[in-house]
Amino acid sequence: GPQLQICLLSDIEHLTSVAMRMLLAFAALTRSWLAESMQLPQAIQGPSLLQRLGSAGCDATGENDRDFDLIVYGATGFTGELAAQYLSTGLPGAPRWAIAGRNKADLANLSSTLSAGGSAPGPSTFVADLQDLQSLQAMTQRTKVVLTYAGPYEKYGGENLIKAALSTCTHYVDITGETPWKAEMLQRYGDEAEARGLAIVQSAGLDSLPADLVSMLAADEVAGDGQGSPTEVAVLWSKVNGWKSGGTVASGEYSALHHLPAGPYSVAPGATQVSADAATALFEEAHFPYPMSAVDIPVIHRSMSLRFPGQGISIAEDAGPSVAENMQAFMSDPRMLTDPPPVSPKPGEGPPAWMLKTGSFAAEARARRAADGHMAAVRLDGAGDPGYQACAQ
Repeated sequence: GPQLQICLLSDIEHLTSVAMRMLLAFAALTRSWLAESMQLPQAIQGPSLLQRLGSAGCDATGENDRDFDLIVYGATGFTGELAAQYLSTGLPGAPRWAIAGRNKADLANLSSTLSAGGSAPGPSTFVADLQDLQSLQAMTQRTKVVLTYAGPYEKYGGENLIKAALSTCTHYVDITGETPWKAEMLQRYGDEAEARGLAIVQSAGLDSLPADLVSMLAADEVAGDGQGSPTEVAVLWSKVNGWKSGGTVASGEYSALHHLPAGPYSVAPGATQVSADAATALFEEAHFPYPMSAVDIPVIHRSMSLRFPGQGISIAEDAGPSVAENMQAFMSDPRMLTDPPPVSPKPGEGPPAWMLKTGSFAAEARARRAADGHMAAVRLDGAGDPGYQACAQ
């Protein structure tokens, strides 16, 4: 019969800090591999980074010239500040990092707050406006990776930060859930990023890192026997105890008002398209539509199409009945009356501290190969508000 293998990933804090280090290493390896396999020209050597921007590829050795491993842009926003707080906790193997945004005074105040009461210097600050490409380039040329929390991304000009990152040989990461905008960015800049050996990583928050991660781990487990890729992969959420922020609400509203809904293959052009029915049947228990599946499923399809090119893989994502049960218990906390979250949060607002701490989430992915019934499953349990505490980490 089918073999079901279970992997438990319960330490989200460790997992995400490892993921950041893996991203930096992967970016360097990707650049090296592309330069070798595609025979890209080496970057022009010279004393100034800007003198090296005209080459098709980016010089991997140029990363050693950067002052920072990571700059957090939009650091004074609700989620960006949570990320900055997390980075300031003295993580083992922590990157050299700085904060950035458009308001000098707000950045200075945040840096002072993060300075551990003056016992340690706060992070360096960069003032850059998303409408000012030159200021963005001055910032991105100082770092290996720019991680931006400044949404709604399309509305505020996030495309300019992608341009700046590409022009200065800098890797780019965001947490957007704006799928139509992502599809446009892929169409406009995907080939250039690949040619230069640069990573543009979008939806690296709750949308859509957890679902993408467990899906790929389960799929790799099935394919690991060398007998072929899975034919169906499904994710079922059992717990999503958290709240919304003003930035998330604003991003969803802006995207809905300016675009038609994006399809499940919107960021996986050329992928072999198949129905989701086979994947949906992987979970026998009752399940219901998961609100963010329209964001996650296109990302999972893209990952699968890159890992298993030419293979049509059925993908589904749903919520189990325990989601509502767990949320009801979570919302019964008496602090919902004494310290309630904002019902209609504005940008910069989000769940209170107690919700950030006590929130949690859990999801399971199952992958199956129809030819022989070989199956694998991966479960992810996370502590902290799924969209903000865990996302910021």
